[in-house]
Amino acid sequence: MPIPQTPASAELIPQEKEFLEGTEHEFGDAFVVSLGGKLYDDFWQGSDATPPTQRNPAFPSDISASNTDSWRCVSCHGWDYDGADKAPDSEQQSRQFVSVRHLQGVEPFKVTELFAKAHADHPIHTTAGLPLELLVLFVSVGQYETRNFQLYKPISPERLSRGRDIFEGVCMSCHHPDGKSGFEMHNGLHRSLGWLARNKPKRAMHKIINGVPGQNMLALRFLEESVVSDLLAYLRTLDP
Repeated sequence: MPIPQTPASAELIPQEKEFLEGTEHEFGDAFVVSLGGKLYDDFWQGSDATPPTQRNPAFPSDISASNTDSWRCVSCHGWDYDGADKAPDSEQQSRQFVSVRHLQGVEPFKVTELFAKAHADHPIHTTAGLPLELLVLFVSVGQYETRNFQLYKPISPERLSRGRDIFEGVCMSCHHPDGKSGFEMHNGLHRSLGWLARNKPKRAMHKIINGVPGQNMLALRFLEESVVSDLLAYLRTLDP
């Protein structure tokens, strides 16, 4: 399905660029839904659409956020899609925003109607086409129930062993054995997988399953929930 070209589309990773440009290649469901998950995380980084220059008027004025971040889905609906666990490291985490959990399983066309009604002024509408359809698809069929991942339960030796196998086979080549590599500088500090899994497990879960917008990171949506849960359990032991 061809869509209008965006000025920076060449900066997308090749597979995503091919899909968004409507080439003849066919991609599986996990890849497609994960693209929607990246757009939920950061629509403009994930689609290379022009970022908004004005702050979202519906976003609380007393919360510090960039103009772009104030429009991100995750900034209001959270990493758990329930409006409780917010985007990067701000007072948003103490606020309760609107949940989108009830939209899981709703037909995409109905979600599109509800989105248009609730966010008539959203800059996403200037990039109508496949990116918006992917975002709606994620909200409709791509949400995970975070409690299934046992994010805060004790870690058994068996889970640690399984999680370590996944980490060493999938993650270690980029993030290194201590989990400290492959992160951008943020507020002058390096992040690590261990810190992220312990302090922001729902954020880590979303990015592990869907990948990171604008970065060539493997999305693990094709794995069973129990496997991702074991991986998160092992990550919590890194860089203590």
